[in-house]
Amino acid sequence: MISVEEAKRLILENTHVLDPVEVNLEESLGLVLAEDITSPLDLPAFTNSAMDGYALRSYDTEGAHEGFPAFLRIMGIIKAGDTANYELKNGEAIKVMTGAPVPPGADAVVMVEHTEVQEETLVVKKEIKPGENIRYKGEEIRRGDVALLKGTVITPASIGFLTELNVKRVRVYRKPKISLVVTGEELLAPDEEPKPGKIRDTNSVTLKFALSREPTEVISVDRVRDRKSAIEEKVERALRESDVVVVTGGVSTGDYDYVREVLESLGVRSIFWKVLQKPGGPLFFGRKDLTTVFGLPGNPASTLVCFYEYVLPSIRIMLGKNNKFPVEVDALVSEEIRKKADNKTHFLRGYIQGDGKHLHVKLAGPQGSHMLRSFALSNCLIVVPPDVTYLAPGSPVKVHLLPEVFL
Repeated sequence: MISVEEAKRLILENTHVLDPVEVNLEESLGLVLAEDITSPLDLPAFTNSAMDGYALRSYDTEGAHEGFPAFLRIMGIIKAGDTANYELKNGEAIKVMTGAPVPPGADAVVMVEHTEVQEETLVVKKEIKPGENIRYKGEEIRRGDVALLKGTVITPASIGFLTELNVKRVRVYRKPKISLVVTGEELLAPDEEPKPGKIRDTNSVTLKFALSREPTEVISVDRVRDRKSAIEEKVERALRESDVVVVTGGVSTGDYDYVREVLESLGVRSIFWKVLQKPGGPLFFGRKDLTTVFGLPGNPASTLVCFYEYVLPSIRIMLGKNNKFPVEVDALVSEEIRKKADNKTHFLRGYIQGDGKHLHVKLAGPQGSHMLRSFALSNCLIVVPPDVTYLAPGSPVKVHLLPEVFL
């Protein structure tokens, strides 16, 4: 058995970013840029008004104030979408809307709030500085500048920004293709009525939706009984077609735990098996050629702990993401926590919240590896180190935030 730290080191060493592909911008959300993007144009494309007001020559307002305003002749109006054809002269102003082009000759915009209109005359009640309330052409980015760097995760804002730049396709690291194989003689489809000795399969459901948090392509979900031939058939196909194969159940040492035997027969190289942790100790990690293979314990809570701590980081590496492992924060425990002196790292389902000064965390419920309810109520995993058996209220502890958490 190896430590949690060693297991994560081996995953880092044996997982690699996937090859880049070119995709439509609309299909790139959550993916990572495989190259810099250079701006093909200036942004803004033209000098425009930052707000509703009047374009003018700033020196025409020199010394102006409430008791001694400047008087300018209003020459018309320019709306957003119009073209600014008129060149402003001394003593003139043009009404402009937010986003409207600033006419030639103007070097500032006075806000409506600082003006008064008397027939065709604009009364300006304050001195306006050059450049005030103007968005200059290219002030956000100039043609030829780097718009987004290689390694940037594409967000909704990224897509909006690149749309402004008229970028239609981007080169990104491709989505990993993932196959799920859920094993267990006792498992029924989620929509089946349980029979004596049977339970509904939740692992395929929770993993599929957990995977949906990242840009992945789940290409198959198979549920198989504890039969070597059945497991081998599904896993063999998954190895041919997938970047990642995740098998749940059958990875321990029980009489019907055939998964490791099957993986070995199919040429999967074992990198590690069994981690000094609870839950999820009988975790398997291996590779066949370019395919990464995880064997997760079958109990639902064990499956999810191993997914968040190991499988998801591996997928993030393949996607080219910098933040691979769960976000770790410091918190104070709100209640005492006890664990056995088993020299294992315990990942406890917890609920974390702040009081304005500190983060506090408590257990989300019973911690049985078969129990999903406490996972459903949790927003973090409390990490209790191997050498710790007791945490008194107020003790500091490391906490791993689940991807769904909002503090």
